[in-house]
Amino acid sequence: MRLSRLAASISEPPRPRTGEAGLPRRFLHFVLLSGGWHQAAICGLSVSVFLLNTAPIETQRRIIDAAVHGGGIPAILTLAALQLGLVLAYGLAKLAMNLYRAWLGECATRELRLVVTQRLECMGGTGSDLTNGTGLAMILAEADDIGAFVGSSLSLPIVEIGFLASVFVYLAVLDLKMMAASLVILAPQFVFVPLMQRAINRRVAQRTRLLRCFGDEILAPSQAESSAHRLDEVFAVDIGVFEIKFSLNFLMNLTYSLGSLLVLAVGCILVVRGQTEIATVVTFLSATGRIVDPWNDVVDWARGLAMTTVKYGLVTQVLGTASPDTLAHTVGAV
Repeated sequence: MRLSRLAASISEPPRPRTGEAGLPRRFLHFVLLSGGWHQAAICGLSVSVFLLNTAPIETQRRIIDAAVHGGGIPAILTLAALQLGLVLAYGLAKLAMNLYRAWLGECATRELRLVVTQRLECMGGTGSDLTNGTGLAMILAEADDIGAFVGSSLSLPIVEIGFLASVFVYLAVLDLKMMAASLVILAPQFVFVPLMQRAINRRVAQRTRLLRCFGDEILAPSQAESSAHRLDEVFAVDIGVFEIKFSLNFLMNLTYSLGSLLVLAVGCILVVRGQTEIATVVTFLSATGRIVDPWNDVVDWARGLAMTTVKYGLVTQVLGTASPDTLAHTVGAV
């Protein structure tokens, strides 16, 4: 009986207590309310995911080291079997985490749609922005974007930042000099990523406002000409976002390539001098190559957090939960 109750509580979607009070002002509060204890559960699962993702780096080094130093074939096969087990465990844990994230995101999307729909029904035909194209856009587009981010809002940084921290601690234990060279891969990005991301955030907020105005104007035949002009403005903003986004990707890929080259050069010099082993160099190259995707995911998460926070602020502003001053503070902070 207890097990069935536990299973029912797990399968039941979380229902935040928004109700008549509307949505919380802060996006983080909405994340915690919409997820409940499920956010804590998925964060715990995320810890196991990044630990299982880090462990194969050491088993790979031991396999190479055993081959270079004449280790026995049984030892190599044992390490290979261990590597396979870790990879399978990591894959299954990540599968469960992704499904959990998607389920949690859909629950948040449904809750957000219900809140907006209830507000629309209460307002009826008052002629406000919420009952026009703005309300329709919020239900069909903005609720999806906000809800989809809720599922990974806390677990994704735990997985990726935890993996990055584990890798760099492990590399520092192996060779501190080469670890310092590996940090060069990420150091420049702490300068240009925040600057370019703020520029994207401003354009995202502007785009959302323009689309809302377009949704209102397209319902009024007398404003058809102005609505066409509004689409031109949206087009210009979208092109600006693409220019900044792809320029950011170019700079990030350039730093990765230069960083890997630096690690290879420093590692080979240390091997020639007898200060390190070839297995260590291979491990560093493999590890630095594996931090590319997690770091990109962290950057994308920060970008998504900023964009979703802006959209959530716009939604709460229209619903009457937040004031324009609060929204301006939110946009400026991100």
